[in-house]
Amino acid sequence: MKKLIFGFALLLSSQLGVAQTYYPLADPCDPDKVFDKLPSAAYDNTCVYLLRMSSQPFNKFPMEVFRYPNLKELTVQNANISAVPIDAYLLDNLEVLDLSNNNLTSIPNTIGDMKKLRKLILRNNKLNTLPVTIANCKNLEELDITGNPITFLPNEINNLQALTTFKFSGNEVKNPKYLLDLVRQMKNITSLDLSGCNLNFVPSDVKYLTKLTELNLSNNNIHFLPSELGMLTNLQTLILGDDASSGNRIYDLPTSFSNLRNLRNLQAPNNGFVDFPMVLCSLPKLEVLNLSNNKIQELPAEVSMMSGLNKLNIMNNQLADVPDELAALSRLTQFDFSGNQFTGEVQQKILRMMSGETTTAPAEKATRAKKVKAPAKKKAASKKK
Repeated sequence: MKKLIFGFALLLSSQLGVAQTYYPLADPCDPDKVFDKLPSAAYDNTCVYLLRMSSQPFNKFPMEVFRYPNLKELTVQNANISAVPIDAYLLDNLEVLDLSNNNLTSIPNTIGDMKKLRKLILRNNKLNTLPVTIANCKNLEELDITGNPITFLPNEINNLQALTTFKFSGNEVKNPKYLLDLVRQMKNITSLDLSGCNLNFVPSDVKYLTKLTELNLSNNNIHFLPSELGMLTNLQTLILGDDASSGNRIYDLPTSFSNLRNLRNLQAPNNGFVDFPMVLCSLPKLEVLNLSNNKIQELPAEVSMMSGLNKLNIMNNQLADVPDELAALSRLTQFDFSGNQFTGEVQQKILRMMSGETTTAPAEKATRAKKVKAPAKKKAASKKK
């Protein structure tokens, strides 16, 4: 009997060993795992860090997200949400909150209690302002309120000293001076998007945004730029228009542009340029230049001074030729030139330039060859003497 009991115990222990082999303990949480829908009820709620949901039929804020105490990123896009609960502050580990493309008309004051928030993205809602308490989000680095009918922003927004990216495109603040007075106090702003804001001028106060590396002024009603723009010496990308829609009506650039020694990318399609802005020739570090859909009639020979250029777009202008000096741009790898008044001969000339071939005419080549060979003959004659 004892042997039977001992054998049964031995069998049971071996079965337990097998059970552990086939049913191991749960793996540790994966902080990089992204959920695109609410996890099942059986899932460990403490292991949900990244929740990115789009186009799901919520129609109201999904209260289930409060189950996840370690949630760091919450995205709820295209969900027809009209309100954010005041309990949102309970998501106290949240670093990224993206509620784009909904029907939000306001944000609760408790947003200021989300101390770890780094990015707040509220694109394409129905907001007309932001709560004063947003100033308490001391770690906020990016604020995107693009495409909202915002008419007023509280001065307290200037307390966001960690803010580096501010996207304000498509809003309805009518007074550019008020807007720049507000933004100029954001001392650490490096990226500013004021596109599509119906601006008819750029205030001289733009000079205070000295840390800007990217500025987007496209799709406004701007006719000229202030000379103070040349004081933004850290600027690397300047967008004055885009290919998809009408830009501004800028017809020239101030001479102070020559101070933008760090400018790498200038986008100015769909503007009012008739002449090539010569001041650009003093920017040897400029790499990308887009002047498409303007009315430029001539490229100057001085374009050869833009030695850093590797992408040039002059599509849909009124050019009839390009200078031979264009061949000196050894780094140019992309040249878009369709939509001009180029003959087939000029187009062949451009293709030869881009392939690295000389563009000198055959007759001129022969003349140059004779000039080179002449001294050699004289030297040979002197040897015979």
